[in-house]
Amino acid sequence: MRLRTGVLVATVACFGLALTGCAGGSTGTPTESTEAADPLGTPNAASGDPIVFGTLDLASGPVTFPEVLAAQQAAVEYVNAYLGGINGQPIKLVTCETDGAPATSQRCANQILDQEPVAIVGGADIGSPGAMPIWETADLAYIGGIPFTPVEQNSPNAVLFSSISTADNAVASIFAAQELGAKSAAVIYTSDTQGTSTAEGVIIPTMKAAGITDITPVPIPPTASDVSSAVATAVGANPDVIYVNTPAACPNVLSSLKQLGNQAQLLGIDPCTSPPAIEGANGGAEGLYFAAPVDQADSGTADADLYVAAMKKYAPADVHLDSLSAMGFQTIINLQAALADFAPEDLTTEAILAAFRDGTDNTNFLGHPYTCDGEQLAGATAICNAYQHMLQVKDSVPGLVSDEWLSPSEYYTPAH
Repeated sequence: MRLRTGVLVATVACFGLALTGCAGGSTGTPTESTEAADPLGTPNAASGDPIVFGTLDLASGPVTFPEVLAAQQAAVEYVNAYLGGINGQPIKLVTCETDGAPATSQRCANQILDQEPVAIVGGADIGSPGAMPIWETADLAYIGGIPFTPVEQNSPNAVLFSSISTADNAVASIFAAQELGAKSAAVIYTSDTQGTSTAEGVIIPTMKAAGITDITPVPIPPTASDVSSAVATAVGANPDVIYVNTPAACPNVLSSLKQLGNQAQLLGIDPCTSPPAIEGANGGAEGLYFAAPVDQADSGTADADLYVAAMKKYAPADVHLDSLSAMGFQTIINLQAALADFAPEDLTTEAILAAFRDGTDNTNFLGHPYTCDGEQLAGATAICNAYQHMLQVKDSVPGLVSDEWLSPSEYYTPAH
């Protein structure tokens, strides 16, 4: 574990780029990219003393999401170079590496506080329940990011622009029943705290509420190296659909499903559809449906073109443009948009939160408009937008099923 300051910069092309397999986009209308001289716009560099924000980076452990921090850092570079930062002063993002354990996140949170941030930028940290009480005690706003756990989703000082782990799984579960016509399902999930909570608290009850009456839970230990027995259990249940919620084990599970001749329709989570996961699945990801809170990077919208250009300019070449990357980028752009005219002395927690909670249907970069009224997702008062797109992997590339935004509100009820 170490504290890191500053911003990662790399002027390299975005990994290969296979943009049709990336997630990104916006709710705007497509633009003719060829007519734009530069999707990044006209440079307008920030200067002077930086305004410090803190974030946690899940750098080690059973699962990591390096694309989130890379996207946030690339977005910081972009807003400092092209949008004048915040009121002409640059944003500085200070980070601390975590490993998924709440105790480590707690220590990191205290180290971040030593850097005197004006607010916290949400990261992708499954150990965040250890950090959130630190931020709340310090009375710091918590902005955006990847809200994996209920702790972030219900923090009184949090404003979260997209829902992952709850609304996405709920929408996909509803889709399985209402659009695929499933009456039976097997749900394969990692049996750690996060995986069990999502499977038993979101996926399974939402499926039942939407009309799937026969469900076989199939837990897999997070340390399991052989998933064949669990996969055989799922296939042996002869379900209409199999839902895969195993972030670290997606390639093995999907590959094993194919080897066992699975005939059920597949659903899963976004980590199952990253380029490495699809490649590692050896064809097993083909046909998999999943929900995402952002459009694809090849959608041709101004937001998507900007996102891709900024990642190409400022992010490492091997960063995957998946939904989590888009959400990381989204967080910084929304932050700058809401706080652009604030003088440093005016960046109090009360004023910061008010800037996001004011109004309805606020512009949400790469996503459905957000409204921070505490009522967008049942049981998650900090979620400002629960809408999702449904996508499907075809020819090893994720693509939109339709451009409709879907809400889980009709069938999703939080577990008590």
